[in-house]
Amino acid sequence: NFTVLASNKTVPPPLHALLDDRETSIDGFLCPGHVSVITGPEAYDGVAARGAPCVIAGFTPVDILQGILMLLRQIAGNRSEVEVQYWRAVKSGGNPRAKAVIGEVFEACDSRWRGIGVIPGSGLRLGSRYESFDASARFGIAADSPDAQSGCSCGRVLKGLIEPRECPLFGKACRPERPRGPCMVSSEGSCAAAFKTM
Repeated sequence: NFTVLASNKTVPPPLHALLDDRETSIDGFLCPGHVSVITGPEAYDGVAARGAPCVIAGFTPVDILQGILMLLRQIAGNRSEVEVQYWRAVKSGGNPRAKAVIGEVFEACDSRWRGIGVIPGSGLRLGSRYESFDASARFGIAADSPDAQSGCSCGRVLKGLIEPRECPLFGKACRPERPRGPCMVSSEGSCAAAFKTM
């Protein structure tokens, strides 16, 4: 009587998708610290090889500021590397045991990113060895949520094309207590963060 509705995401595929998107202009990426504790910095080598500097940063204000400074130094020096600001937790090679367990239990799949759409190979689903525990197959439900409601500009906010306040729904039809899109749903979302500063 145990099932899992897997909705795990991986980070490198959406970074590549952003670099492929002709609308976006990416100077570099602050990469997630906690994810990188597992993956190790090598997960972003392919992104840096495409000319996008990457800095794995922690979560404190000082971590983020130092991460931005490290990115700016790479850009100013015309460098594109993977650097680790969050050195107190992220090590070369990541966590081999955790990666082995993830590789045993999950397999890559296409996944929908709220406000952006489907990104090939960016999700993880239960592998064939564990498919009897897959809630999506057993109950016919989907882990991926549909795109944001009509009028929501979250995808453009996530891509850095507009600021949250430029969305026509921001602060009106879309508020933290009544979110219309994914950027306002999460307390860490860019629209929710911008709303706190109003």
